[in-house]
Amino acid sequence: MVQYFENDGSVKDEEFPLTVTWHGKSYQLVSNHGVFSKDRLDTGTRVLLDNVAHYETAPERLLDMGCGIGVVGRICSDLWNCEITMIDINERACQLAGKNMENRRATILCQDGIQSGMFDCILFNPPIRTGKKVMYRLFDECMEHCDGRLWIVIRKQHGAQSALNYFEKKGYQVKRTGREKGFWVLRIEKNREHGS
Repeated sequence: MVQYFENDGSVKDEEFPLTVTWHGKSYQLVSNHGVFSKDRLDTGTRVLLDNVAHYETAPERLLDMGCGIGVVGRICSDLWNCEITMIDINERACQLAGKNMENRRATILCQDGIQSGMFDCILFNPPIRTGKKVMYRLFDECMEHCDGRLWIVIRKQHGAQSALNYFEKKGYQVKRTGREKGFWVLRIEKNREHGS
């Protein structure tokens, strides 16, 4: 079975309209097969967005890590007037994100991980199915390129406590800002002595 983080040309290619509703506002998007949560706003992403919208204060440089078709970037472009960078390894997802962010201030990069730039707000719904090694590499890359806050959403049963412990062991400040339907939202920041 092909996973959403794989590029497989044999997956059916048929774009279709998708309406996502968040906090009473509807977003008209384009989706396709072979991408994460192709036909809805997944619960984890919604919980992440709810927390970030409540606690975050107007970032200037936002990274939507693992952006998929661009739902988070699209919603955040309405919340804040900021530079948005979106990264995903899935080529089809990046093409869709480009369409879904049309006429908005966004840079979309199709690549594995973060290669450059600094961001004061990073949002990440990590790809659990890639395995712990890949996921924690991406956590480290996020923190290397973060001079503000990293926000992650992860199910308790998929290692939320382990992720929290991992960040704390690395010397970061970690706060669980929310929990809903088995999902934890963690806000991770560097300690002042840890460097920015």
